[in-house]
Amino acid sequence: MIHARVRGRRLAAAAVTIVLAATGGTLTVLPASAAPAAPREAQQTTVPFPRNADVVGAGPAGFLSKTRRTTPEFRWTWYADGSSVVLPGATEAAAGGADLVVTVDRSAPVAGRVVRVYDLAKPTAAPVPREVSLDALGDGFSFEGVAGATMLLGQYVAGDPQKQYAVTLDGNPPKARAVAGGAGIDCADGREGWTDTASALYECSLDATGAAVKVLVDLASGTSKWYPQFEDEWARDGAVSATHVAWREARMSGGRSVHGIVAFARDSTTERWIPSDDDLSDPLYLVGGWVASGSKAHIESSTSAPGLPRPTVRPFTAQSVATGEKVQLLTAFSSAVAGPDGSLLVRGGTPEHGEGLYRISPRSDGGRPDVALVASTGQSTVLAVTRSVVPKTLSGEQLERGVDFAWDLSRADSDVWLTLTHVGSRETLTTQLHLKDPVGPGLPGRFAWHWNTWDLEGSGWQTPARNGVYEWRLTARPDEGIGPDVVSTGRFTVTRPPAPHDFDDDGTADLLVRDLDGVLWRFGTRPGAPGDVPTEAGEHRVGGGWQIYDRLETVGNVAGSTAPDVIARDKSGVLWLYQGTGDRNKPLAARTRIGSGWQTYTELAGGGDLTGDGRADLVATDRAGALWLYKGTGSATAPFAARKQIGHGWGVYNQLAATGNLAGGPAGDLVARDKDGVLWLYLGKGDGTFAARTRVGGGWGGFTGLTGVGDANGDGRADLVAPDDAGVETFYSGTGGWAAPFKSGAAVSLTQGTAYNAFF
Repeated sequence: MIHARVRGRRLAAAAVTIVLAATGGTLTVLPASAAPAAPREAQQTTVPFPRNADVVGAGPAGFLSKTRRTTPEFRWTWYADGSSVVLPGATEAAAGGADLVVTVDRSAPVAGRVVRVYDLAKPTAAPVPREVSLDALGDGFSFEGVAGATMLLGQYVAGDPQKQYAVTLDGNPPKARAVAGGAGIDCADGREGWTDTASALYECSLDATGAAVKVLVDLASGTSKWYPQFEDEWARDGAVSATHVAWREARMSGGRSVHGIVAFARDSTTERWIPSDDDLSDPLYLVGGWVASGSKAHIESSTSAPGLPRPTVRPFTAQSVATGEKVQLLTAFSSAVAGPDGSLLVRGGTPEHGEGLYRISPRSDGGRPDVALVASTGQSTVLAVTRSVVPKTLSGEQLERGVDFAWDLSRADSDVWLTLTHVGSRETLTTQLHLKDPVGPGLPGRFAWHWNTWDLEGSGWQTPARNGVYEWRLTARPDEGIGPDVVSTGRFTVTRPPAPHDFDDDGTADLLVRDLDGVLWRFGTRPGAPGDVPTEAGEHRVGGGWQIYDRLETVGNVAGSTAPDVIARDKSGVLWLYQGTGDRNKPLAARTRIGSGWQTYTELAGGGDLTGDGRADLVATDRAGALWLYKGTGSATAPFAARKQIGHGWGVYNQLAATGNLAGGPAGDLVARDKDGVLWLYLGKGDGTFAARTRVGGGWGGFTGLTGVGDANGDGRADLVAPDDAGVETFYSGTGGWAAPFKSGAAVSLTQGTAYNAFF
């Protein structure tokens, strides 16, 4: 949790009280006495409640709060004008329905032996306390609480039973009087839960029998009334109001433990058993003839991920002892104390009015308690996603530098998780988000996440994210456990331009190889800094049975999809098309027969747009040395138009590669290696023909193939990869210039040492 210190404000306006009626399990404004409710953060009450604090006392004039810190701050705030004052030097403080506050310092050297009594009925900047020495009152006294104008003390003397005493704080010399316990009976305090400032309820046991009883003491007269605990080993601390007494029990029924509440009217000996599914550890309160309870909101974060068990926070409810009717008063609460006139002051919240201090008061007709907001923190109770800062499309530079996402929540003190899913592949990433800037609990906050635009697949290769639709799902869980998880969803699209050798739609080049067993593999590449050589980025098995082909070639998108296609020639001369899918796990669709008679060709090269129509084309050289153009059609059933001869004398070459646009011309280019190992460049004119050849250089005879892979290193220029007999690949980075189209070769390992007999 992040703690914020908020001091009270002195305001000139009269106090405004918002009154709520607890009806049908929800809270509604009573039209006769309520002010209109403003939006959560815009709503301004004249009385502030300190954020990150609980209520520990209240009276007619104001309330006492305690911050949730290792060294707490105790602050009294007056209802009249919203002014407040800090009570120094205290480790504990209490007020019980009156404007008398008792503070205790339990640190050394005083160790709680002196208490300070403040009369805070009227606003004052520097209240002067009256000190009371507990040692002067008798041996073994310890402060236990305040009920109205009465201080409650426990006496603990070694060898003697515990006794309970009361001291009237009326300005006269203090004197302790015994109210419970004594010979043969041991009594502990039961201060949490009572709302009658004139009475106190104690937990006692009889030495003779070991039986446990509840002892109700009238503090003015000193008279007491005993109530038997029927299952004493299960009984919990009780509650008392001006009209009733109650406590929790777990009784055995039919061989199992049944939870419930034991209640008595104070003028009756008839027990009322109220079944309850609450936890036995939940505190119990009484407001007139209504028992009130709920599970306290958790102050520390649960930090459990979505889908895992989480603490259950029950709303603050009240149930009639007489009729059993049950109503919800608050969404949740964290503390409650006795107020004046039998009321209960509760630090909690509602969806309509947010976090603050609520007064729950009994009604004279015994009806449902009235609920009134008397002080506000200005914080939201219900967690909500108020804004999503997520782009609808991602492309270009956004994908290169990464993308910042953000979500605004009504409460920053929340655990927030993001699940990102690539819809096409169903690959998913889940990460916990963090606050962009620290804020106080309950305040709105922005949770941010920077996506480096790496792929979601958990392979660790850090390849670029694939194209397509992505779905995000934000799950937010309030730290205090109030309310259900909040879920917000949305979608965005990643769009990269098609890449010539991109089989998995991530915008980077892939390579296909056939191993010695006839299994086809796809190897991804990962560009480094622009201009650096690419590195390997994992392999995926495409499938077996590819040994039936004597020629394999990547030909770009010739069949109308966005992914590159593959042609394969079998040993009888039939040519087959494998259309690209863009699916990483299944990059090629089932084969389609193109035609027969292709055994006449010695070389095939595809992937470049030679005609300038936006479609990849294919060239082939026959045994007579003629060069033929097969123009791409974009049809999966007939991917190539009828052939057209565009050259002759090409029999001198034993390797061709369509490289795409190497030198900035109007169309794709071609490189050809002659039988002497010299590489030549043919610049495309854009009409399916080429300019006169240009010598690139010698020494290319040691390579078993040439593969134009497009831009594999991220510098925007077409590149070339050439493998040799030893399985070593050499990477030639494009320069963009026709005179010297490639930089010096650099050895790379893009296939992870796989032994293969086809590389394309």
